[in-house]
Amino acid sequence: MQEWRSQAHKNNLDIKENGKCQLCEAQLTNGISQCVDISNYIAHKLNHDEGIKSMTIFICVDAHALQHAEIHGRWNNHFHLTRLNLILNENIKWNYKLSPLLSEVVNEYKVSRLEERIVPPMLGKRGQTTVVDVYNTSNDEEYIKMAYRWAREVYNSFENGHEIVEELSKIFKAKLNISTTNRWC
Repeated sequence: MQEWRSQAHKNNLDIKENGKCQLCEAQLTNGISQCVDISNYIAHKLNHDEGIKSMTIFICVDAHALQHAEIHGRWNNHFHLTRLNLILNENIKWNYKLSPLLSEVVNEYKVSRLEERIVPPMLGKRGQTTVVDVYNTSNDEEYIKMAYRWAREVYNSFENGHEIVEELSKIFKAKLNISTTNRWC
């Protein structure tokens, strides 16, 4: 059993393997399993170096994770929404070395906030763009634009978590000693 299936089971989500994705409503034929498979592909639709340079590797993972919060752990939203905030709003140039540091910040943060949750918006209200829209792009430029559109829509839909992720972003930047004038890592 894949990890996401185990988490879905823990969250009492009955997986539907036919039709559209039950979480993001992407028009598919094999349900959430197909949606997860496509998300794994689209995060790497560009070659690796270009995916890191454009940060599509990260924002596609974040957008999909947030649209599909029910197949992830409860602190998942804190991590992915914060990373989107740092990339989209704080203009942090993300790389692989920063993700473990953000995880560390979230882990330290949650120690004193064990009951805190970033509740996802209702199903169907987490942005209209889905993996299908990103998958169906015809060139790299269109792909990058659609990936950012998707990430922005999903980020904006989690308005109830913005105050929390702004605090986490502040802690993260302080930990890295990133000033507001030097945003590129």
